[in-house]
Amino acid sequence: MGQRLRQSSLRRELLHYVILLSVCLIVLVLLGVLLNRLAINAGLVVHANYDERRVLDAEPGIQEARLFSHELIPEDIPYVVVDKRTLQVVEGTLDPSGEEAAIRAIQNRTAYQGQAVYRVVEREQEYVVLHYKVRSRFTLPWLRAHFPDYELTTLIIGIIAIIGIVFAVTTIFARRLQRQFDRIQQLTMRIRNRDLSMEAERSPIKEFDDVLSSLQEMAKALEASLQAQWRTETRKREQISALAHDIKIPVTIIKGNAELLSLDEQSEEHAGYTEYILNASSRIEEYVSLLIHISKTEQDMNITLKPTCLRDFAVGLIQDFSGYIGQRRIEIALDLEETVTLEPAFDHELIHRAVMNILTNAADHTPDGGEVRMAVSSSGQHVQFRVTDSGRGFTTEGLEQATQLFYMGDKSRSAKGHYGIGLTFANNVARLHHGSLQLSNRPQGGAEVTLEIPARLK
Repeated sequence: MGQRLRQSSLRRELLHYVILLSVCLIVLVLLGVLLNRLAINAGLVVHANYDERRVLDAEPGIQEARLFSHELIPEDIPYVVVDKRTLQVVEGTLDPSGEEAAIRAIQNRTAYQGQAVYRVVEREQEYVVLHYKVRSRFTLPWLRAHFPDYELTTLIIGIIAIIGIVFAVTTIFARRLQRQFDRIQQLTMRIRNRDLSMEAERSPIKEFDDVLSSLQEMAKALEASLQAQWRTETRKREQISALAHDIKIPVTIIKGNAELLSLDEQSEEHAGYTEYILNASSRIEEYVSLLIHISKTEQDMNITLKPTCLRDFAVGLIQDFSGYIGQRRIEIALDLEETVTLEPAFDHELIHRAVMNILTNAADHTPDGGEVRMAVSSSGQHVQFRVTDSGRGFTTEGLEQATQLFYMGDKSRSAKGHYGIGLTFANNVARLHHGSLQLSNRPQGGAEVTLEIPARLK
């Protein structure tokens, strides 16, 4: 027995994702606290109250000094000296707005403006106002010049780190799920391409494993169905081929004897019977030939591609079709686009027979006084033969099944002498050329059959 696959559910996978993300964020916060502590211990960063302590330590010295000197002020602390009587600035390092704030602070001894503090130290003849901020900062001049706000800097770095962790953890989780989706997609692609011989696929996630199992069961059922269909089609082709060959021998004998009879002197009545036998035999031979062609698989059939002048080919088709129409009152029209001067490569004989089958089918379903029109065009990549008639058109059922062999269910398109072979043959020829046969009804009435094949320009 194989090793049992350990599985989890999508719910558990999502829980793992949340737990992993939470752990990473907690580690990030702890790492940030640790780095901040190490930076403080290493002297790279000072506490938020560092300047406040320095000012408080310097305050007694400033008050007791007989003469004021800037040396009494802690390093990097801006200050201003204000005369007690006039409240005029005597000296200092504050800018004008700072001097105004300092004078306002003298009345309250100390003024707070957010993180900014104006500390008032009273002397006998003047006030000394020291300005500092209650916040952490870098001690190195270069760092302090480029990142003056330590707290904002750490906040930005923290946000970037959080985004990075969320992105990394989400990407890991998404890739894990994507691998499962890719396995399902590969399996569906193989089924679509009818590659149904596959080994059992398993997934470590239960929901994906259920989908894979369902697809594999569907593939097995489809494989069995296709094999049964293939066996049925094979038997059908073999039976049709055997029947066609069995018919061909007696028909050849009948036709040969009829030709011999036609050489003898006969009465007008007997001559008519002989001609009828010959015509019927020729028609049966044509059907037998189509049946033999259709009974072959696509692998057994070869096509001979050769450059063909579309204009001459189309004109030849119309000439042969006119002979088929004979004395019937049906108008024949041919539309040739300018691009038909090209010479695409296709099997001349097979395409000729296929288009003739479409034309004769259209004529047989067109009433006297109607029109059969053939339009020939080439886009450089495809060659298109479009045949339209003035008949009753296809029924909904006929549009779906008219290319099936021996289909006779479309009463509106049934005609004497037709046995559901012509459009089947045309469809097979189109597929041999990697093209298509399209059936439709025209809005103004009548049917439209389009044979389209790759141009294969030489």
